[in-house]
Amino acid sequence: MVTSNLYSLDDFPVGCMVTDYKRRILYSNHYLEQYHGYSTNELLGADLFTLLSKASQIMYDTYIVPILIREKQCDEIRLSLITRSNSKLPIVVSVHCDGRANERLFWSISSASRSDQLFEELTETKQLLEQKVSLLRTLSDTDQLTGLPNRAALTNHLDQKILNLKQDGMAFALAFVDLDGFKEVNDRYGHQMGDKILQLVAKRLANNLRSDDLIARFGGDEFVIFLNGRFSADLVEESLSRLISKLAEPFDIDSVLLKLSASIGVTLYPQSKEVEPDQLIRQADQAMYQAKLAGKNQICLFNVDNEQVQKGKNSELSAIRVAMEADQFELYYQPKINMLTGRVLGAEALIRWNHPTEGLKAPATFLPVLNNTSTGVELGRWVVNSALCQLQVWLQQGLDIHVSVNIDGYHLQHSRFLSDLSELLADFPNLPKQRLELEVLETSTIEDVSHVYSVLNVCRMMGIRISLDDFGTGYSSLSHLRDLSVDTLKIDRSFVKNMLTSVGDLAILKGVIGFAHAFECDLVAEGVETLQHSQQLIDLGCECGQGYFIARPMPANAFKRWVEEWNEGEFKRKFKSAGVFKSDL
Repeated sequence: MVTSNLYSLDDFPVGCMVTDYKRRILYSNHYLEQYHGYSTNELLGADLFTLLSKASQIMYDTYIVPILIREKQCDEIRLSLITRSNSKLPIVVSVHCDGRANERLFWSISSASRSDQLFEELTETKQLLEQKVSLLRTLSDTDQLTGLPNRAALTNHLDQKILNLKQDGMAFALAFVDLDGFKEVNDRYGHQMGDKILQLVAKRLANNLRSDDLIARFGGDEFVIFLNGRFSADLVEESLSRLISKLAEPFDIDSVLLKLSASIGVTLYPQSKEVEPDQLIRQADQAMYQAKLAGKNQICLFNVDNEQVQKGKNSELSAIRVAMEADQFELYYQPKINMLTGRVLGAEALIRWNHPTEGLKAPATFLPVLNNTSTGVELGRWVVNSALCQLQVWLQQGLDIHVSVNIDGYHLQHSRFLSDLSELLADFPNLPKQRLELEVLETSTIEDVSHVYSVLNVCRMMGIRISLDDFGTGYSSLSHLRDLSVDTLKIDRSFVKNMLTSVGDLAILKGVIGFAHAFECDLVAEGVETLQHSQQLIDLGCECGQGYFIARPMPANAFKRWVEEWNEGEFKRKFKSAGVFKSDL
């Protein structure tokens, strides 16, 4: 066990001394004897000033004592001690008052030369640390391949510039540069060649910019250029056109001549509304993407007005995502029937939005904003799953029909469409897959013919029926109809609506019916609004239809009751005046 009597103040590596306010020395340890020549007995009762130089005595009276009275302690004061041999020795003292009535002062005394040495060591350590921090900061702000500022440095630069420009009213342009054809070169010649190209591109850009401009490597083959000054659209295009030309010049690397080009998007600052640095970068990036779409090797200026449209779209998409989480969407179902026999063949699932403040919203009010978005794909997946759930319920209730769902072209061409569909179907192992029908817009289908062929053929191999919706409105051809191998053609409502008055629409309608018969497809006419429409369609050879004359879209919980009423006499009541039906009900 360690006990306190094993150690004494004489073991301390510093001088320890106790005095009173009359300057009498009440105690000193052996440190003062060992290093300064005074014995403990010699100092006992002596005047403190025996140890201090004249200057230190003045320091004691005018500085140390007032501080002790006020704060009860005084730390790290430099004094001069008179040694036994009458020489001066720099020391550092700390003095503490015990605060009791006798007010003893406790002194800690150490050599100032040691303190100076420690200070020098600390100073050197601090300088070394600052150098390392500076190096780390440089490394963190520098792209190691090109030596240019990196993305973090660019953001910091923009932050500072925007702050400064708000004060002095200056302006700048921000350009986003993406190399055209770099991936192909990188894949063909390897990453080492690609790295050399990026280094040469960086030099070429830097050599063609002004000293107060800044170029940063954003990542991959992307660079961002900060152009200082106020630019018009024409002026910034003129400035960047020179860069476009320079980057189009061949690169000679290891005796290999390589040609690249660049697409550049640019945005200007200030703008009518406040924008953050990352928003400016996104604007320039979006403009660069438009330059790519327009044919590459060109410059595109960001359109601020379009951004407002995009913000509105983002707001709508956000509202739709909230609605999905709140379960505000619902499927309505519109029956498809055989107009000759009255048999209910199936139903088309049509989405509705039960908006908390705007009421029931039709799909035309919210579906357009979903085009080519992940939210649209997610909602499409929900539609398929909900339709499968409802179909299973109806089959369990003895209602033997098929249900069709509309699939947008962008959803059909999504990379996970088939895997998502397989996962959904796996949740309904007892459901006959032929009871599900996918309705694909003809115009959407033709956008990427080869991919659509393969996807739809896989769906048909899975047992799912395929319907080509709005047939006749797009740029269809007999080869498309042949190669897609669809099960059903749906005649667009626009032809059905005007068939009674338009010779042209009637001729198109006859042609579509002929196509269906020739390719052995089922046929459904949309937009059957009157008895005359249904009668004319039957006369032309189209027996199946859907439309308001038959029934409007209805909630799922009303559909079974409608079928019962239809079979019990509603069909005969509606169609008996035509004199053409042959009911099998």
